[in-house]
Amino acid sequence: MANTNIDLVRALDKIRLNNLYVHNDILEGIEFTTPKLEDRKVYLVETLAVVNALIDRGTMLLYGGHGGGKTTLAKYLGQIFYRLSKDEIEDCILRGHPQLTEEKILGSLDIAQLTGRKGLNKKMNVDVIWNEFVDSEWKIIDELNRLSPYAQNILLSLLAESSVKYHNESKRLPNFSLYATMNPKDEGNFIMSLPFLDRFALALPITMPDYESLSTIGKKDKSSKQDDLSTYLKDFDLKEVQDEIRNIKYTEEAELFINFIISSYRLCDRISKESNDSTSVDKDLCKGCHFNAEKKVCKKIIHPLSVRVKEDLYRYGKALTWFLGDNEVEPYHIATLAPYMIWHRSSLSKVFKNKFAESQSNNHLFTTNIDLDTTKKIISEIEEEFDGIKEYLKKFAQIKKGKLSETEFNAFLADVKNPNNNFLLTKKEIVPTLENEYLPVYKQIIEYNSKIDSLKDIETLKELKDELSFKYDIPNRQFLADSIEKKIRSIGVQDLKEETYKIPMEFFIENVQKKCPELTSKIKQRYQQFPDTFSPAIRKPEIISDIADSDYDLSMERISESGGKYSLRFKYRGKPDTVVCEFLKDNNAN
Repeated sequence: MANTNIDLVRALDKIRLNNLYVHNDILEGIEFTTPKLEDRKVYLVETLAVVNALIDRGTMLLYGGHGGGKTTLAKYLGQIFYRLSKDEIEDCILRGHPQLTEEKILGSLDIAQLTGRKGLNKKMNVDVIWNEFVDSEWKIIDELNRLSPYAQNILLSLLAESSVKYHNESKRLPNFSLYATMNPKDEGNFIMSLPFLDRFALALPITMPDYESLSTIGKKDKSSKQDDLSTYLKDFDLKEVQDEIRNIKYTEEAELFINFIISSYRLCDRISKESNDSTSVDKDLCKGCHFNAEKKVCKKIIHPLSVRVKEDLYRYGKALTWFLGDNEVEPYHIATLAPYMIWHRSSLSKVFKNKFAESQSNNHLFTTNIDLDTTKKIISEIEEEFDGIKEYLKKFAQIKKGKLSETEFNAFLADVKNPNNNFLLTKKEIVPTLENEYLPVYKQIIEYNSKIDSLKDIETLKELKDELSFKYDIPNRQFLADSIEKKIRSIGVQDLKEETYKIPMEFFIENVQKKCPELTSKIKQRYQQFPDTFSPAIRKPEIISDIADSDYDLSMERISESGGKYSLRFKYRGKPDTVVCEFLKDNNAN
């Protein structure tokens, strides 16, 4: 059965109709495009929380006062998406406390081995018994800011690397969705560092339910309904949906818009913000600067965004697009998400925030969260500037791909250098890049593009890619290499048949280490501590080899068999006489 956003919205509506959780704020600027949902509101809290669940390794911070339903929402969604019971969902929760130890977060050593009642493992170490929180695909951290800096550092590894280490044992985590709640500051709370907060892709301030919601809360017995939550999405396959989301495409403008947001937070005509701690926009940095204008965002931002924000915007943009029933990611999807993915990960000018609050007050408007509201204003101003600069960015993208003729290149360079062009990005980076890097070699770039288009042989294309790797004066060699790789994959799909092999996991490690060093080496590149931490994701293909860099495409995924056993499913596309292909054939259980 196909998974649809209609199924998901129907489950959310059941929660709403049963008054289990109600929050009526609207996510402005977007609407459902699926015909059956066109009249349905896009609710702020549920939408962002659901989008986080639709992302592999999604991380979300829910911030607000006690009793606003933050933990309750995370519990309900876990029961729905993973069909967990009330008791099972409780095991997924890590409750914040200043004295939380490493053992209480991660796990403990096997007491039977410690006391000698059981032998040590084959490495002569004591086994780690991992906590349910570590193993669970649905993770909730309740009252995050009650965790000490020590506990935060332990979780930072979990969030940053999707792996944990305790004593002599490391564990690669399964795919998961994580929700953390955070209450306002009080004497029992710790400060959250910016690097730690940067690991949370989404952050949403939760306000108390409005008067209309209060009129229904408390009238029904929740306990009679909660056990039914696990049936709300009975035929919904989250893993398949995540695969669908990964395949959603971006429009050119949406990709450019993400890059423009990140650049706008970083650029300054005078300093490098990412490496300067002593000079800031609140300390006369902007005085006398040509770009010190009301609508310019550079004067309002102290610290730039991390690269993770770009990666997260890209992933979450696809998830929101799927949830709304749209086909491609558009700039408005990104503009809608961006404030909630940025406000907790950046540092804005105090002068700007004070002026904004004063302006709001003068207009009899007040802000619940000054950082979020000022971030919304900045994103709005970036969006407005993007409308003026996007045609330049499109042309620049064509140049990086070598798609303009020399005449068109020169005309664009003259246009972008026009004194009336008042964009910081074009002055600071695009014009210097065009003049110093592209202009001297643009004829060669055009010739390389022509070669790539004309070649039809995989080996010749690989030789061209190797040649490009030493052409250090070609600024867009990465784009050209990507074009070559796409061409190789296209030829491979057209000319080479894909074969599927299934190998039982029980003796796989021993066999592959003994009989196929090449496949062992490739798996070690994916699992660096193979065979000790070999735990492939279930029903999620992982790339082991790419035909653009090897003789074949090879993916691997773990599948469940009867009796609690597992097999590895390999998909191979390439030459039929490689040692890897021979090994897969010899051990195939299909």
